[in-house]
Amino acid sequence: YVVSMDPYLQAYLDSVQQDQEYNCEYARSNECGCYNNGDDYGTFEKCEYDCFMNKGMEYCVDNNPYAEDDGQQEEEDDWDLMDMVQCQQLNGGSYYTGAYCSSDGGSIVMGVFTDDSCSNLSDVYGGQEMYTTITGKELPHSTTTLIGNECMSCMEGADANYNDQQDADAVKEGCETLYLQAGKCEQGLNGGGSGNNNACQYMEGINMVYKDGG
Repeated sequence: YVVSMDPYLQAYLDSVQQDQEYNCEYARSNECGCYNNGDDYGTFEKCEYDCFMNKGMEYCVDNNPYAEDDGQQEEEDDWDLMDMVQCQQLNGGSYYTGAYCSSDGGSIVMGVFTDDSCSNLSDVYGGQEMYTTITGKELPHSTTTLIGNECMSCMEGADANYNDQQDADAVKEGCETLYLQAGKCEQGLNGGGSGNNNACQYMEGINMVYKDGG
């Protein structure tokens, strides 16, 4: 299968978000046991925090109930991973931020570009210097990939309200969309039949060209 970067990245981030939401809700309802703490919200919040952190599920935590809140907390960058896949204007200026494939072809990272299609990087460092010059901060995910190499299940969760499970199949909506958009070469797949082979010739002609010419 072959698919362009933007729909793949969107589907990947959608799937990660959906899995995390399901995992958080499942742990909250079935494993943490914090609803047994009565009406004391402070105790409930600390119970949930401890539960999620002990399970390595930091993504379920919105704030640390043990931290002192003096009203002077440093404002964090308002970066939404779901928005990162879109090429967007940086601080209303003439530069744009967006995702692109790294020079080694193995990662998708963030960069700063000089055009509104996010095709031309603003500097040889992937726009890192320009971003720091404009914002005074480091560009998120400029050196760490937005995607992982792990296999992700396309099966929906057990919760009847999870993702689009109210439809007739058991496949995540993001996987369905990605499959429909992908070019396919399904000859030789198990299950019988020849499948869809409309993209076989195109895929045979693809050459991986890296920055070093390899």
